Amino acid sequence: SAWLIRRFIDSEAAFGFVREREKAPDDALPFDMFGVEFGHRGRNCTFETLCEVFSIADPAVARIASIVHDLDLKDGRFSAPESATIGAVIDGLRLAHADDQELLGRGMTLFESLYRSFEQATKRPRPRQVARPQSTRRHRSQ
Repeated sequence: SAWLIRRFIDSEAAFGFVREREKAPDDALPFDMFGVEFGHRGRNCTFETLCEVFSIADPAVARIASIVHDLDLKDGRFSAPESATIGAVIDGLRLAHADDQELLGRGMTLFESLYRSFEQATKRPRPRQVARPQSTRRHRSQ
């Protein structure tokens, strides 16, 4: 969700990490925590909530949202084929980077890379359909 916020909502957003909402600075806008405005809503994860609230209707973002949903809620709603692989990469990043800010930066790069790949895939020209021969009817001459 941090990538989504910085990429589509507030490019200047700064992120801090607290375990409890009450420990966030007064001027902070907590997200992805229980009982905050920008968190899980109904069947949606925080990422999906942010897309809905800020009207982000980008096909590449929607594809990422399905992956994030599957990883976060583990309900198999989208069965995104990339979910297991992206989950393993995120787990590896967590193991490799103990510093929250460094982990955040690496995660930003990961999600920006996914976005660009998915965005490019939506821009590729679709293969042209091959013309099919018309039915061969015999015409009688008059």
